[in-house]
Amino acid sequence: MNTYRTRAELKAEVKSLLTGNWGKAIGLYIIPLILLFISNGYSNAKSHVSIRYDVSNFDIGHIARYASSSGIISYLLSLVFLLIVLSATFRGLDWLEDPELSFDPIKSNFTYFRGPDWWHLIFIYILLSIFTFLWTLLLVIPGIVKGIAYSQSYFVYKDTNDRGQADNYSLTDYITKSRQLMVGNKWRYFGLQLSFIGWWILGFITLGIGFIWIYPYYKLTMANFYRDLVSKSNNII
Repeated sequence: MNTYRTRAELKAEVKSLLTGNWGKAIGLYIIPLILLFISNGYSNAKSHVSIRYDVSNFDIGHIARYASSSGIISYLLSLVFLLIVLSATFRGLDWLEDPELSFDPIKSNFTYFRGPDWWHLIFIYILLSIFTFLWTLLLVIPGIVKGIAYSQSYFVYKDTNDRGQADNYSLTDYITKSRQLMVGNKWRYFGLQLSFIGWWILGFITLGIGFIWIYPYYKLTMANFYRDLVSKSNNII
């Protein structure tokens, strides 16, 4: 039986990494955070509907969904935002794996604009959106469950590419591997998400200023969750 790290252990490892490195972490995630606020604010103004943050998926999914409702231009911009957010997210995973890693926080937001395979991430996003939408047509709960099952797809993409295994994978394989990794781990993931509710409340109380520190902490914790999954699932990846 696999013994995974507890929520407290995952967070403690991230806090240890952030100690003395907050400036680096803020620099890495400040652009994605600004884009998140701008996109939500723009969509709110266009729709005149109050947009609430979903603490179970506080990421680029919000940007793409809401921006797409404002027209094709906004949707295309959301795909650019996707690459920026994932570039930062992936650098965060690299940093966790090598705490002494030297990198430029701002330039790291644009890593996947310089690579030839940026379109892979966009098509994975489109596939995830389609699959989750189809499950949601059944009922909301199955859609949420599948969304959690697919939550590691982007990390699987990065990991397999870093290991030189990408030639053996199709785009749907990354989603399948995520689903396999999350077997028996959906409640762990959901519980980890819920553990940040207090932080989100604090962020709103501080009129968004607190998110400058909360967002890096959250994103790195989610990356650490993936590291923990893979360390106990070598037969899957």
